[in-house]
Amino acid sequence: MDHRTDPFLRVVDNELTIPGISGKYVFLHVSDTHICAWDEQSAPGEREESEKREQNWMRQKEAFAHDFGEPFSDAQRIPTTRGFEKILRFAKEENPRALLLTGDNLEYTHPAGERFLRQALQSAGVPFLCVPGNHESEALSGVWEPGVRVLDCSGFRVAAVDDRLQTVSAEDLDRLEALGEEGIPLIVMYHIPVSARANREEMRKYSVYFSVDDERADENGKRFVRFLETCPAVKMTLCGHIHGYSDTEISPGKRQITASQGMIGFVHRLTVRGE
Repeated sequence: MDHRTDPFLRVVDNELTIPGISGKYVFLHVSDTHICAWDEQSAPGEREESEKREQNWMRQKEAFAHDFGEPFSDAQRIPTTRGFEKILRFAKEENPRALLLTGDNLEYTHPAGERFLRQALQSAGVPFLCVPGNHESEALSGVWEPGVRVLDCSGFRVAAVDDRLQTVSAEDLDRLEALGEEGIPLIVMYHIPVSARANREEMRKYSVYFSVDDERADENGKRFVRFLETCPAVKMTLCGHIHGYSDTEISPGKRQITASQGMIGFVHRLTVRGE
């Protein structure tokens, strides 16, 4: 089915202008697909657990959509694996610079889910950059690795950072700050949104669990928020976790785009261009 007529998919457009770059770059930002999988290699217990979690999300994803006033119909009542396959087909049609996955790609760390995610991404033929979410482990070979990972574009970069524990490691912070000092414009992607001075009131509507709070986080978490707030090289950030669309400013003019749940077909298309 063509994505323009597929009622599962919801495409949200955002733009970022970076002075001095040439051309146009399109990224697809997807979060919180919470894949529950089983296959012929699964032990009975794994299949039972995945089926239970899948059914639980059938209820929860509708509740999140209702809370955020987002559309939900029978088209969204499909298994997480099937929904992810639809997103990847759309990504293949769009042919973006990269697919940016901001965590909770898997509902939990399980062998069939890891096999499914790795194979699906590698088979799609679309470049991707992925961070883990709070439902996932630090590394998944072939999908994401520990440490800050950087996608170089012409005149700017996308940096992937692990904040799934509501903090960031000292080593990753050192790497981020070194990138910032180089002055090349940065888009930073992570899983848990940050709550800074400019967007604190908005983010606290979602409770402490849903942000890295500049007042309540540990010292590394606070350092992470300060970096995003004050580093001139950071132009935009992308994240997920709250299961609804949010567009706030970490500091004046610096947007934090929080993607809605990929489980119900949300794909956030980011177009980056120069002036």
